[in-house]
Amino acid sequence: MSIDPWKVLELAPTSDQQQIEAAYQQKLAELASESDQVREEQTALLKQAYEEAIQTLKQPFMPAEASQAHPLYQEFSEELSQLLGNALRRNQLTAWQLLVDHPAGQEHQLRDDLSALIFDQILHYQRTCEDDKQLISSEVLIYLTEQLEWSTRDDLRARYGDNFYYRMTQQHIPEPEFVPEPIADTGNLANIFIGLTIVCAIGLLMISV
Repeated sequence: MSIDPWKVLELAPTSDQQQIEAAYQQKLAELASESDQVREEQTALLKQAYEEAIQTLKQPFMPAEASQAHPLYQEFSEELSQLLGNALRRNQLTAWQLLVDHPAGQEHQLRDDLSALIFDQILHYQRTCEDDKQLISSEVLIYLTEQLEWSTRDDLRARYGDNFYYRMTQQHIPEPEFVPEPIADTGNLANIFIGLTIVCAIGLLMISV
């Protein structure tokens, strides 16, 4: 049975395994009060959703078939790999400027996939790099974010999750929107208080009579 794992887990698409596991455990805990049959059925559904969500973490970025078949895309992909593999050039801004100016970038149908490819490959490099001194610099990431319009790519945010997305684009994760509690209408409260006072006063007068 085909399911939407994110809908079942009630979780926005993310590449954060801890978030996926936390959502899975929380949904399991919510089944404690259900009947045995319901719990068994829902547990199986949650397990399937959890496994499918985890599987997405192992799937590499895949460009459109048309992009893969384009010779300039293949050439660009090879140059990107060479740049990331070159310890002397991978943090040179001019090297990335040359890559962004590659003829492939002038092909309108390739732009989105090229942008996503660079994001994916750099993120993979950052996550597997064992030497912090060799990480791609903030200067390069900011430049690429501006040139490749990563800050407008909701698909990248959905695929990789907020933590990795905002780290790559060098932005701060937005604070949760604050919704103020409704403020009581003090005018109505005052009227109610005055009304009660009048009633009490009338009651006292009647008792004294």
